[in-house]
Amino acid sequence: MSSLASLLITRAVTPTIVTASQSFSLEWLLESAKLWREEYRHLKNKPLALIYTNSASFSVGLLAFDGFCSDLYLCSEELAESIEPGYQQLSITISSVSEQHIKQSKRATKLVQASCNLAGQTHTHTIATRWWLASSGTSGQPKWFSHSLASLTLSTKASPALSALCWANLYQVYRYAGLQVLLQALTSGATLVDGSSEDLIVNVKLYAAARVSALSATPSMWRQMLMTNQLLSLPLQRITLGGETVDQPLLDKLSELYPNASIRHIYASTEAGVGFVVADKLAGFPVSWLEQGVGSAQLVIDESEHLRIKPSHKLDAQLEARIDEKGYLDTLDQVRIEGGRVFFLGRASGVINVGGNKVHPEKVESVILSVAGVVQVKVYGQSNSVLGNLVVADIVINSHLDWSNISRSVRERCKLALQRFEIPVKLRQIDSLVVSPTGKLSRSDNV
Repeated sequence: MSSLASLLITRAVTPTIVTASQSFSLEWLLESAKLWREEYRHLKNKPLALIYTNSASFSVGLLAFDGFCSDLYLCSEELAESIEPGYQQLSITISSVSEQHIKQSKRATKLVQASCNLAGQTHTHTIATRWWLASSGTSGQPKWFSHSLASLTLSTKASPALSALCWANLYQVYRYAGLQVLLQALTSGATLVDGSSEDLIVNVKLYAAARVSALSATPSMWRQMLMTNQLLSLPLQRITLGGETVDQPLLDKLSELYPNASIRHIYASTEAGVGFVVADKLAGFPVSWLEQGVGSAQLVIDESEHLRIKPSHKLDAQLEARIDEKGYLDTLDQVRIEGGRVFFLGRASGVINVGGNKVHPEKVESVILSVAGVVQVKVYGQSNSVLGNLVVADIVINSHLDWSNISRSVRERCKLALQRFEIPVKLRQIDSLVVSPTGKLSRSDNV
């Protein structure tokens, strides 16, 4: 039975976590984890809510308690309140352990000794820790889904090229997407820069100073970074998008700015984990994957035009109702096939009902984003007594452009690409769009 600590040791990697003022080595992480495990030895075989404070101390908690506690609930203080009372037996906040504390400790050892000691403890006390991650809760109360270290690190790889990368994480680390970035950096021996400011420009400046070369974010967050005009200060070699539908205009813009970078969009979910990765810089994915599969996953489209996926790892038992007799999980994402590609239309639960017709906001947004000068857009339904809903679009444009010209182009593009009931009846120019804490376009503040 492997643990995160033993996985790092087996791969012989030496990751580093960097903040605005400090740098934390693997030696520090492992020694701190040993101190935590000794201090909280009474947690052995018990569930624990691990509350995030920063990437370095959070990593210490993962190293200390994976393979030691029965369950790890990864959360913020707010999310901890949503854990069922029967499971939330213990909850602690992992805070920074100072370098001075370690230096003064009699337990301070060299890297090899610290590694062997923690790995030895892990192998001696073999516990298959369940990692619990919460859904975003955009449609209500967050739901918790269990994973194993093996399923969470299924797509992580280690190589000299990957260890040379410097990652930045714009996701919440206790969410699935953010945890994937953290685990990739740790298990590949890369550097991870922890930008903790709520000001995006402040974070980008920190990333530029640290020479960040790999960055993962939602499409909405990428658009926000493009609006800052600071993105080119980062020497990016690896660009990753996920969490939302990825449109071709955004992929084209990133390809234009970074022609030599690896650009990938990841299809994943909190409940099912990583499904597949698209690396050809095109929206959607090849229709051939429906027949031959991709990686270790199999894909099909059901009669409701929902994408179904059959991953190689075991899924949480809570998903049983959405798994068919062949083992395929209904992702609840609707898709369409066009020109040899499968394109995502959006969540089935997010459609706008216009006179009995279904309108997918993401589809309309993709059309509007293809208009030059449009930076961001959100499409939503506005209540109507006759049709049920009317389609409305809030649009952010480049500040130096004329709204009347842009709005005219948007209407013309929509008439060409959309059915009549899909075309927005109202276009609103706004200065900015709200992005949720998970990095996704907030769809709960419509007016």
